[in-house]
Amino acid sequence: MTEPLSFEKSRLNAHAPRLPDADVEAAEAGDVLPRELLRSQAPALPRLSEPEVMRHYSKLASMNYSISEQFYPLGSCTMKYNPVANEAAA
Repeated sequence: MTEPLSFEKSRLNAHAPRLPDADVEAAEAGDVLPRELLRSQAPALPRLSEPEVMRHYSKLASMNYSISEQFYPLGSCTMKYNPVANEAAA
């Protein structure tokens, strides 16, 4: 099973939600950061919605071996730490 890269899933027409105006005065990045730290162009990031990013990384995580999802062939004496049991107890 393969999962496309997030850059391959990116959509050029994707837009971020419009946030309400802040109640503080806006400052230009050049006024607060040294010139050598400023970007000359926008970073090359994939354009995905938050649910798309969550789905993407959940699929990637499900491809990894997980003691919560698959058989763990070691005896109980080797199971010193069980975070799932700790979460259930909490």
